[in-house]
Amino acid sequence: MEQIYACQKDVEEALDDAVYSGFELPILKPVNPVDNGTVKCAYCQEPAIYMVENGYSSTI
Repeated sequence: MEQIYACQKDVEEALDDAVYSGFELPILKPVNPVDNGTVKCAYCQEPAIYMVENGYSSTI
């Protein structure tokens, strides 16, 4: 499953990119607080607090 990690500042851009790159059903989820320090925003490298993933499943 494809994922885009984003900070508060870049979450709108991540959602836009998800839609434009073909995500069928983008889902916004919070990043696990344990992973906050290790997961970086795809746009600015700050700690990510959101994950945008493709919610579409070809098995449904």
